[in-house]
Amino acid sequence: MSTAALLDRFALRYAAGARALVGMLMAVAAPFADPPVGPGVCGAVAVALFGWSAAYLFLMRTRPQTWVWVVDIAVMCALCLAQSLLVDPALLLRMLGWVSPVASVAVVALQWHVRPLPGAVAAAAVCVAFVVGAAVAPEVTVGQALGVGGLWTAVEAGLSRLVRRLVDRGGEVADERMARRFAAEREAELARARRAEQRAHWATVHDTAASTLLMVGLGGVAGREPWLREQVARDVAALDGVPVAAGCLQDVVRRAVGGARIRVDLDVDGDLWLPAEAAGALGGALAEGLENVARHAGTGHAQVTAVVDEGRAHVTVRDAGRGFDPTRVPAGRIGLALSVAERMAGAGGRAVVRSRPGKGTEVRLEWPR
Repeated sequence: MSTAALLDRFALRYAAGARALVGMLMAVAAPFADPPVGPGVCGAVAVALFGWSAAYLFLMRTRPQTWVWVVDIAVMCALCLAQSLLVDPALLLRMLGWVSPVASVAVVALQWHVRPLPGAVAAAAVCVAFVVGAAVAPEVTVGQALGVGGLWTAVEAGLSRLVRRLVDRGGEVADERMARRFAAEREAELARARRAEQRAHWATVHDTAASTLLMVGLGGVAGREPWLREQVARDVAALDGVPVAAGCLQDVVRRAVGGARIRVDLDVDGDLWLPAEAAGALGGALAEGLENVARHAGTGHAQVTAVVDEGRAHVTVRDAGRGFDPTRVPAGRIGLALSVAERMAGAGGRAVVRSRPGKGTEVRLEWPR
């Protein structure tokens, strides 16, 4: 539900409740205000007002219809016209009569239930009835009647209409801003998804076809190696978007080690079932780590350990090669950034790279993070 609709529903309930509450309180006080007609007749009027106020509250909260507020305004007009009989003139002149509060609140509440034109007509009818009813009381002039309630009731109706408009506009502005914010968030999410998909594609290309073609182009392989055919088949499958299946940690690690171009000492302790996303990320990151050893470490040997600790997989690739300074890796080199770090982060894991020139390199993969 929109903010404007919520504010409108709350305001209508509040207005109906205020009208009914004031009507019932004034009905209780009416017989004790020295009415000229006597407490008996005034008490009967008060009982009728109390009953109608309760009925008004029930009807406006459950089945609000036009006839309900029309009857309520008619009741208010009747009370205002009968002021000379129901209110002590001395109290009326001192603005202490009990009819005025009921009529004022009824007009104020009505502005929240109807459109401006019927609201204005109803307010004018109540104001005229109040002035006429007060002016016929002894020692009360038309000017005094206007001053003690007629004009003030009209002002209250106008202020109530203004507040209603401000509340409506506030709800509309809130809805507009929320809609713009949600649209911006959706657009940002789509942009993030597009960037993530693009970077994942770059990582796949880097790990597969680009790496294989680079090896061949630089003469790193002669082209007749027995593992090259399988490597090319895996590259094509990855580029075709063949999904990586979920599997055990040991299978994922052994598969990546089996595709390495260097000699690998493997030590596996424990096993863990990996969902498809984690299996693909960890296997791809491990393969890239081994490929980096083959390309850059200046050694044909690496150590891989895979350990399961408290439901977490820890896979480490170590070499005793030339090493490097991680802070000085050129921005264009995307192997560690995309194929290792971001790939693991995207699957809920992480990658930590430690290296020093002349001291070898260690790549630690952890899942979950």
